[in-house]
Amino acid sequence: MPLRTFNKWRDFKFAPEWKKKTGELDRKLLEFSRLFKSRRYPTPDELFFEIEDLPSMGKEYWFMHFCSPPREEQVIFTFGRSVDPVRVNEGSVPEAEGQQGVVCAAVCWLYSKGRKEVIFDSTTNVRLKKGERNSITAEKGESKISITGKYPHFDISLVKGGRRIFYAHASHPCKGHPYEMVNILTNPFAPRLGTVMINYYFEFEGVLEGKPMKGKAYLQKVVAAMPLAPWNWVRLEFGNGDSLDFFTGKPLGEAAGWHFASNAYIEIGGRRTKLRGLKLSTWLDKEKRVWSLSSKSMVAILESYSVQPFIMRQKTVFQYDEYLVRAKAFALRLAGKEYTLSDLGGGVGIAEDASGYLF
Repeated sequence: MPLRTFNKWRDFKFAPEWKKKTGELDRKLLEFSRLFKSRRYPTPDELFFEIEDLPSMGKEYWFMHFCSPPREEQVIFTFGRSVDPVRVNEGSVPEAEGQQGVVCAAVCWLYSKGRKEVIFDSTTNVRLKKGERNSITAEKGESKISITGKYPHFDISLVKGGRRIFYAHASHPCKGHPYEMVNILTNPFAPRLGTVMINYYFEFEGVLEGKPMKGKAYLQKVVAAMPLAPWNWVRLEFGNGDSLDFFTGKPLGEAAGWHFASNAYIEIGGRRTKLRGLKLSTWLDKEKRVWSLSSKSMVAILESYSVQPFIMRQKTVFQYDEYLVRAKAFALRLAGKEYTLSDLGGGVGIAEDASGYLF
């Protein structure tokens, strides 16, 4: 390197402003690292029923999905927050603190009686209680989401305008995995970043808009100290109680063509089998979107019948769309056996399409 070039590089490298910026970044990364080293979750409830003291750029969110295959009724709750305020859809930017608890952005919607209804699309006040029956509630005016209980029994309630329109009692499934805790705490590219989550798999019985409803429930809590990047997730529930789950991350975006699947399995008769080589393709958009999930041993054709978009704005924009889907065709060869859609009792579920980045 020529001496003049070296001197310019030296002056830039050791400039006070440069050192200030790199020092701030390193401090934030250390906060991420301390969060995951200091927090221990010996039971799943200690993660689910917790409001974290998030580090800079940290995030936490709760996600709940209820469906009743082969019927098309579905209920979805999503609420969460970031230390750096995030505007969701056309809602206002959340304030730093609520009068009680914390302020979260929430989108709650359902499909019932052949139509979609959005219950929450705004900021909400989220409060936590611990004791004999843990509880967490997201509330705005006369509308409220509440989850109470201790594993393996939870009661979930949705109130709109002072009237309860959905109730579910969720309990341990008769077959299959009851829950899993996932820790993504080591990353060769960014070792101080990470994610920890709890996934509950329940059966439930309840009432939706005055009609009995029972089926499968999926409850999730995520604490993350890393950017949100593009992904696709498909979860299909079958009428006989079996399920299909597929996730693919797209950290460099769709155009780059570099995907990695971190979760792809089918659960039949309570036994999970990992599926390899699955590829997801889509056609059309909004309620007309068709999804194809296929490999050498399986094909699933899914048809959308409702969609709810999330647009999250910070310094960047993150687009996250939830599609409700029904299975139109399904074929699987597994361990010398063949399965079709009629063998599994029909299927409905959710497909997510996320793009953009949220830091």
